[in-house]
Amino acid sequence: MAILGSRARRLALTLCAGPLLAGLLATATGPAAAARAATAGPAAKPARIMSVTDVWMRDAVDDAGLQPYPATRVWASPDVKVCPTPVECATSEFPVAGSTSHIFVKLRNPGPYGSGTDSGTLRFYRTNPGGSLSWPLGWMPVASRAVTVPTGVTTVQVAWTAVPGPGHFSLLAVWESPNDPLPFMTADTLTNVRYNNNIAWLDLVSV
Repeated sequence: MAILGSRARRLALTLCAGPLLAGLLATATGPAAAARAATAGPAAKPARIMSVTDVWMRDAVDDAGLQPYPATRVWASPDVKVCPTPVECATSEFPVAGSTSHIFVKLRNPGPYGSGTDSGTLRFYRTNPGGSLSWPLGWMPVASRAVTVPTGVTTVQVAWTAVPGPGHFSLLAVWESPNDPLPFMTADTLTNVRYNNNIAWLDLVSV
């Protein structure tokens, strides 16, 4: 009976230690674990909590602002355009390296996690052509604009001077507000975009 009791205790300890050890290993793997968690689905990260306001941008045409966005193809946001003039173009165009282009972003209010007019800063970042996507080290500031966003869709336009390239690179639009904070950020851009509805990503080629 003593031997059976000892085996039972060992089995119980093994069952308890298994999930704890798995959690420690997942934590220790860093950004790679975050990327795998993004692919795994909504259960991999905590659910978005309610905030005072919720300004957001679409990752794709079927995006309704829920976090995380369930698909992984998030680098062609329909709410971000690059145009050759200060007049908004019908579809995003490839910018000319060395020139001044114009970025247009549509901020949507409200999203599913808050409501009301919000004031904050819309920031733009880019990678170097062919460079790393790791956040934040791989991204360079492009421009920023202080914006007040009432209910509805607000279009923001900023000038983008000295377009890099020619080459392939990426552009991020990030909405920052004390009333609508970014829930979390990792080194993996794919995870950040899917789990934050106030970040939008556009893949680009300058010519």
